[in-house]
Amino acid sequence: MVLFVVGLPGVPALAADNPPWPELLPGVALAPGIQPHPVENCRRASLACIDDLLVRLEATWRRQDAACDHRALFTLAYIRITQGLRRAVLDGTIHDPQWMTYTIVYFSNHYFQALSDYDAGRPVPAAWRVTLDAAAHGEDNGGQDVLLASSAHTQHDLPFVYAEMGVTTPQGQSRKPDHDAVNAINAAVFDALETYYAEHYDPFFSYIQPLPPLNQGTLEMVKGWRELAWRNAERLLSARTAEERQGVADEIDLNSRLWAQMIDSYQPAGYRAMRDSFCSAHHEIKPTWPRRPSGRRGGTSSARGTNHSGRPRARAHRRHRRHRRPRPRRHHRRSRR
Repeated sequence: MVLFVVGLPGVPALAADNPPWPELLPGVALAPGIQPHPVENCRRASLACIDDLLVRLEATWRRQDAACDHRALFTLAYIRITQGLRRAVLDGTIHDPQWMTYTIVYFSNHYFQALSDYDAGRPVPAAWRVTLDAAAHGEDNGGQDVLLASSAHTQHDLPFVYAEMGVTTPQGQSRKPDHDAVNAINAAVFDALETYYAEHYDPFFSYIQPLPPLNQGTLEMVKGWRELAWRNAERLLSARTAEERQGVADEIDLNSRLWAQMIDSYQPAGYRAMRDSFCSAHHEIKPTWPRRPSGRRGGTSSARGTNHSGRPRARAHRRHRRHRRPRPRRHHRRSRR
């Protein structure tokens, strides 16, 4: 796991890699209520919704990468996580694909909205303000940038997304197992991205690669964020009055802002200029892995006859055959005898 920050209070490493402790904490038994429903960019839950999201994420990442925008690190991680979620939907790891698909897209809508609002000068949640200010002109290292975005998206956005999609099945069962399944995907993604980050965006990542205890501690911290996000969603749905729900929302906003300010507190002078120079010299190096996974369980279909979105490819235009003019018939006269 590469999410770490120099200067951030360390978390002791655990004996086992990625222990599944959140799975030992069951969801609260809530009465069946809100159920997953269509959202912007996904009117009917299907793999096409996830494929469309991957197209939009990759387009965003390419723009950011070309400009050495510090937000490119998190967007690239977002692509890899979404690809991992797509595989999990396909292979049955996710118990309720419909719920997860709507949740994935609705969650991403919050990310795109934060980017759009910030770039347009509109208000954004406090945690996102700290995060995007740091990416725009801060002296943060790459680890801080990824942590800031991860914290804002997880600790601020995710509780409201779950509250909108519902956390209980129509039969009254908690959907928390599907939420917990994402932890393993996150761990695999960030572990694989560490080398790429070091080669393309920030040499800082090279210094901590030999430090698995730090990486493991950060992984556990992020899992803690996700656990809190689930519990805050349960609190939002359990609120009996609008005032009580607003109180929970205010706590979510305050907690995510305090985390952002703490992560952003380490600002070594001159680091931004060094990072930008390094990125300009290295960001055009091609990745060492395919941009799009292949096969049925990959990020997008590579089967013959389908395109990136999983829909059938349009048939290539065939060359028009030359229409030969019909030869005039020769009328042979019968010879008279």
